[in-house]
Amino acid sequence: MAEDIQDTTNTEEALHDEVQTEVHEETSEGIGAVAGQFGLKGDLFVAQLINFLIVLAVLWKFVYNPIVKMLDERTERIEKSMKQAEEIEKRVEAIEGEKEDVLNTARKEAQEIAQTAHIASEKRGEEMIESAKREVERVIVKGKQQLADERTAMLRDARKEIVEIATLAAERVIKASIDKSKADSLAEEVVRKAT
Repeated sequence: MAEDIQDTTNTEEALHDEVQTEVHEETSEGIGAVAGQFGLKGDLFVAQLINFLIVLAVLWKFVYNPIVKMLDERTERIEKSMKQAEEIEKRVEAIEGEKEDVLNTARKEAQEIAQTAHIASEKRGEEMIESAKREVERVIVKGKQQLADERTAMLRDARKEIVEIATLAAERVIKASIDKSKADSLAEEVVRKAT
């Protein structure tokens, strides 16, 4: 029985080897038959495959890599430009903020200057009014003084004239030795001349 089992095992192994050989022959003949239907020959196909791989390697090395490198550089330039644009935009916003601050400061300073100028002009106006009042008072005082001086001078001159007239009248009265009615008329005449 051990021999039967061993013979059976050997027979199975031999059978298995034959089946595999037949399957392998059918598969290679089947692939060759299918490839032949499409006009492909095995050795020519292998040569074309090798040529394709060589052309692919050359294109990869001399065309694809430079194009990829160029595209990467372009992408980097675009990203750099985008970053610069963002930085510029941020700077513009910062400058706009600074501009608003400067304008607000300038407006405040202008208001302060205008208020200071207004206050100074009011003060100067008040000073000018006070100065004008003082000048008017000085002129009035001076005018009063001049009037008083002129009045005094006029009174002095009038007294002199009255004295002269009275002296002249007295001389005439004495010279004429006339009566009382003539003396009254002479005195009236002297007073009329004096006024």
